[in-house]
Amino acid sequence: MNKIISASNKAIKKLNTPKLLQSGLYLTWGASLLVLVSTISGIQGQRHAINTIGKDATPSITTAQRLKDAAAGMDAYVAKELLLPSGQNQDAVKGYNERYEKLTQRLVAAAENITYGDKERKPIETLQLELGNYIAKIQQARDFHERSDTNNMLVAYRSAAEIMDQKLLPAADALDKVNVDALNVIYNQEKFNSGKSLFFIVISGVALISVLVGLQIFLSQRTRRTFNPMLLAASAIAIAFLNYTTGAFLSASQNLRIATEDAFTSMHALRQARALGYMANGAQSRYLLDSAFALNHEQAFFNNIAKIAKLPDGETFETVAAAASTPGYKPNFTGLLADQLKNITFAGEREATVKNLTTLGTYIAIDKQIRQLERSGKHAEAIALCLGNQPEQSNWAFDEFRLKANQKSFDINQAAFDKAIKQAFKEVDGFEYITPAALSAIALLTLFGLLPRLKEYA
Repeated sequence: MNKIISASNKAIKKLNTPKLLQSGLYLTWGASLLVLVSTISGIQGQRHAINTIGKDATPSITTAQRLKDAAAGMDAYVAKELLLPSGQNQDAVKGYNERYEKLTQRLVAAAENITYGDKERKPIETLQLELGNYIAKIQQARDFHERSDTNNMLVAYRSAAEIMDQKLLPAADALDKVNVDALNVIYNQEKFNSGKSLFFIVISGVALISVLVGLQIFLSQRTRRTFNPMLLAASAIAIAFLNYTTGAFLSASQNLRIATEDAFTSMHALRQARALGYMANGAQSRYLLDSAFALNHEQAFFNNIAKIAKLPDGETFETVAAAASTPGYKPNFTGLLADQLKNITFAGEREATVKNLTTLGTYIAIDKQIRQLERSGKHAEAIALCLGNQPEQSNWAFDEFRLKANQKSFDINQAAFDKAIKQAFKEVDGFEYITPAALSAIALLTLFGLLPRLKEYA
């Protein structure tokens, strides 16, 4: 090893000043090229990750979740419609039609944003095909209902419910999973690639600065000129560019982390809770509509609610909500709202999440009253409470949870997500122009700084 170093030193000593200056010039150009390649490739890779997460995967996931709550909402509204004599529940008919319109719009949106081939295409095709079958069965149920043929109405509705439970909702879940898996893979790759790209940018940048500083020191010692203005300017540009690039890279990564880990995680949990709320709402109406399977529908209601929030024995939604209002609270319950409380990040998010708990608790308390009325033989009163839109009635309580609490929480995170993605794009914008310009300036300044010294030896 010592022999190699000694040989290298002898070779360097044999080089005269012009050759050393030329070598320094070529090293500067080579290091500039390395900085150019590492910066452009790193920035483009990061921009691709931001675009995929911000514009491909996340909108597709949100669309899949909205497809699910639109489908579950259709079923909840039609079950409410069938609880009263034909034509007497126009609110439910209107709700069904609105949910159907939303579902078709989101199906179109999903089809227009297919990114992952058949993994997305097949669930979308299932949704399109089975939606037609579901609607046909619902129309049969309505026709029998209009003729007061309760038995055949229930047979037709059960067939429709089976399509909803076994085809439509699982297809929406499959579409969601494809995009969630893709997002997680891309985000994990981005974290690894971001670190690797930043490493190469810093190493190549430091190498460039070291060459420029080394040339300045060499000129100062060999030619006794203390400063070379051109080299000083090149060094200043190199230092400023490296600082700017590193800062932009880290800021873009941080904004992508905020969008993915902070905002999107909550958005996904809240959308799932909304869809499960619709499914529970439908199960509540099915409980009153189809007495032969009342226990099954009751259990479905509790299963869906438990996925949103399952409290330990001895706790109530009021006590949990009061505790959750305190910063630093660690949930002692499970479910999507517990996951959301573990990910409180943005202003107003805790208060909105607590509102989810209190409104859900009110809705569950009213559901308990409905079941007590039904078991007491007060079927009409149970239906009235189930379909009521006034305060302390079921539809009112469900809308308080769905429209006010859940939507507000979602909107807070959606706004934070959009802001973070926009800022991440802004951080990596223009590097295809800034990088060549800065490095060309460095290369030219180095050339013009060394040419007078080279001419002196010509």
